[in-house]
Amino acid sequence: MTTASNSTKLKASDNLDSRPHIFGRSVTSTFRKSFSIKHKPPGNVRTCWIPPIVFLTVIRNLPTLLKLRRFLKKERQKRDPDDVRILFYSDNLDETNGIANNLRNVIPYMRAHGMKAFLAGNAFNTRPCGVVENGYCMLLPRMFSMEQLGYANSELAIPRVSPVLRLLKRYPIDMIELETPSPGAWLICFCALIAGIKVFSHYRTDVPQYTRTLVKAKWMHVYVLKLMQIFYWMARPVISPCDDYSDALVNELKVPRDQVKLMPRGLPLERFQPDMRGKGTWEKYGDDRSKRKVRFAFIGRISKEKNLEFLNGVWKKFAATHDDVELMYVGYGWYLEEIKKFFEGDESVKFAGEQGGETLAGLYADADFFLFPSTTDTFGNVVVEAMSTGTPAIVSNYGGPRNIVEDNKCGRILPIEESKWLDTLEECRNIKLNQSEIYEQMRKDSHERSQRYTLANSTKVQFEFFRQLKRDYYKI
Repeated sequence: MTTASNSTKLKASDNLDSRPHIFGRSVTSTFRKSFSIKHKPPGNVRTCWIPPIVFLTVIRNLPTLLKLRRFLKKERQKRDPDDVRILFYSDNLDETNGIANNLRNVIPYMRAHGMKAFLAGNAFNTRPCGVVENGYCMLLPRMFSMEQLGYANSELAIPRVSPVLRLLKRYPIDMIELETPSPGAWLICFCALIAGIKVFSHYRTDVPQYTRTLVKAKWMHVYVLKLMQIFYWMARPVISPCDDYSDALVNELKVPRDQVKLMPRGLPLERFQPDMRGKGTWEKYGDDRSKRKVRFAFIGRISKEKNLEFLNGVWKKFAATHDDVELMYVGYGWYLEEIKKFFEGDESVKFAGEQGGETLAGLYADADFFLFPSTTDTFGNVVVEAMSTGTPAIVSNYGGPRNIVEDNKCGRILPIEESKWLDTLEECRNIKLNQSEIYEQMRKDSHERSQRYTLANSTKVQFEFFRQLKRDYYKI
């Protein structure tokens, strides 16, 4: 997929697009500019506008969807049953987050290995029209959007589906994997069901917990939970990357156990290698070589649901008793400025901002230990990346990261208790300073463990699952 059917080649006049460039992404074509509702700030009542807009959009496109259903049925009968064509849809692709980064690695890998996979999401509100990036990722023109509470540079959005419906005649698909239960995903789900396309989902975000953390109104917690239960009733089976969230899907979101598929993710780990260590990347942002300290790092989105309030408190107490330790925050998010104020004047804490490419790999590799206290991550891309560079990881005992780390071998798995984390940071410092053989073995074990999560391993399992799903759904 190189251009959209109603898109044009990028022109100088398209520079009205004010979206900041994101590392590794290039606009290759654009959709025509179309009407959209003015971008809105967050609000509980405004969130309730979303369902009526979604339903009205479905009704408006109903005749086209029914025609598409007949077309796709005939087209599918002409193809080999093992010829699987899949669209991955995630609303927030036009930003930097774990889901967007993972999909932008997985889909090109699949396509390079002969798998027919496509990617779609929403264009950010600062774009005057939708775009195609890197020749395969469609960021659809938005019809409605509002800021997402608690997330910097993120939004809830509803796309225009008419460009997709036209494209599906050129690039017919068999199924759609929905990555989050967000507004655009609801719209795509309804449209796909009417068009006779198999829809299933991937549980990538702990939305109920995020809502409890970031939204004060209790009625919103109930509202979101009910909506998610309906969403995962429509979009089954549901892929879960770890045991904890398989249980959450069954117990909290009422998904039958036989409709939950455990499937760990894969990453392009060739970019994150131990030989990146010691190339001077850390020194640009942290201490210099003459004052080498024990280095700890947090890399990821700087937001409160990552449990960074807890980490800040732990680090404040730990660093107060040592002058040979340093914590580096790498990333960007709405909580960053609060952290900077909290550590104002504290020389033990450094900030590298948002990074990518070799700089990011170098910061992972130069860290002595990676700290990740989140209890809401369904997988933990950054934990795998850190370990792939040979950096042991200290993680919480809930969620995806605890399935990645092997306790006492390539890191530590800890309950969210301040005393446990303080004792472990002290232990890590002593290992690095006084037990070099043990530390070097931890680095080797971390890298070896990470290789379970390569793209080669994960995509092979995924496509076997997709083929079986197609056979069962279409009774081929």
